[in-house]
Amino acid sequence: MALITAGVSYLLIEVLERNRLVAGVVALVVAVIIGFVIATAITSRVKRLADSAGLIAEGRLDEPLKGTGGRDEITALGRALETMRAALQQTFGALRSERDRRSAIFDALDDAVMVVGSEGEVRFSNRAAEPLVGPDGRVISALQPWLRRAEHRGASQHDGLQVLPDRVYALDARKLPAEGAVLAVLRDRTEGLRRELAEREFVSNAAHELRNPIAGISGSIEVLRAGAKDDPEAREHFLARLSEDADRVSRLTESLLTLARMEAISEGGTEALDVAIVVEEAARAVPAPTGLRLHLDLEPDLAAAGDPVLLRQVLIGLLTNAFKNTPPPGRVTLGARRGEDDDVLIEVTDTGIGIPDEEVSRVFERFYRGAGSLEKEGFGLGLSIAKRMVDVMDGEIGVESAQGIGTTFWVRLAAAKPVETPVA
Repeated sequence: MALITAGVSYLLIEVLERNRLVAGVVALVVAVIIGFVIATAITSRVKRLADSAGLIAEGRLDEPLKGTGGRDEITALGRALETMRAALQQTFGALRSERDRRSAIFDALDDAVMVVGSEGEVRFSNRAAEPLVGPDGRVISALQPWLRRAEHRGASQHDGLQVLPDRVYALDARKLPAEGAVLAVLRDRTEGLRRELAEREFVSNAAHELRNPIAGISGSIEVLRAGAKDDPEAREHFLARLSEDADRVSRLTESLLTLARMEAISEGGTEALDVAIVVEEAARAVPAPTGLRLHLDLEPDLAAAGDPVLLRQVLIGLLTNAFKNTPPPGRVTLGARRGEDDDVLIEVTDTGIGIPDEEVSRVFERFYRGAGSLEKEGFGLGLSIAKRMVDVMDGEIGVESAQGIGTTFWVRLAAAKPVETPVA
């Protein structure tokens, strides 16, 4: 009996030992599976956070982080990253707005602004600087010596630097030590220099034109004082010359003052004017000479943007020239019609002697009178003044001519809505 009991106990112990081993193996397997699942979940969350951190590093701040709910340490890290992303997004948004604002300001400048590196690479430039940047993104070669001088000396300036074939710039370059670059500001002085040259020529020509009649007046006075005043025939002759020269000075002075007033106007204010009324007033102001006919050819309801006083003066001058250069019998036509580009075209056409081809391009120059075919008794200022008046009205003026056939001067103004009350 004792032996049987001992055998049963041994068997039970062996079964228990075997079951414990199995249980241990099962527990180990379960633990491994649970550990793998937990590690996979942790790894996945950490990977998502790492991917989100990579997006932040790339500057992609628009997508919020996911999986920031929970209470463990990884969730806390995720929340910290999300807070950092939102703060960076707000900061970069403000920086972009400021950058766009500054870029808009720089692009609106007439001056060219550039930041150029030590190798000539352009790091920043506004729209006005586009002609000064080569296709390779480097500043044009003509500027590089001046920028290198600024880099070595701290600054460089030049008032009239011709860096492009037809443009002259004033340069002011300063070194930017913190960026290892040079800030260059260039102002286009081409038109200003042309105006200065034209003003010098204007003064010189005016002095020349005034010298002749003044010399004639002085000479006539001296002759009269010398005794010619006692001779009735000589006295009348020199008094007539004095009158002619005084009238010549008066007309020249009036022309110069008119041109000076036009030059003082930078931008003329325009209004809607009734073209028919202005044309008819100009026609009444310049009656046709004997042997010539004036014909009006007007489209109805024409309104243009301009100044009625200036336009009337322009048409009076063009009509006067047309009559002077049209021998009788002849005809001058003053017409106005709608143009092809939503504008108003006014034309003065004559059947006169025409203008030589080599003079057509110069008829609007100051003091230019050509070879006797234009402004025969004037000073060469009428057409120059007319052009300036049209420029003030933001319009265009031009001429077409054929010798022996006739000439057409045309004025083009922007169209305007018809006015109910005539403007003149």
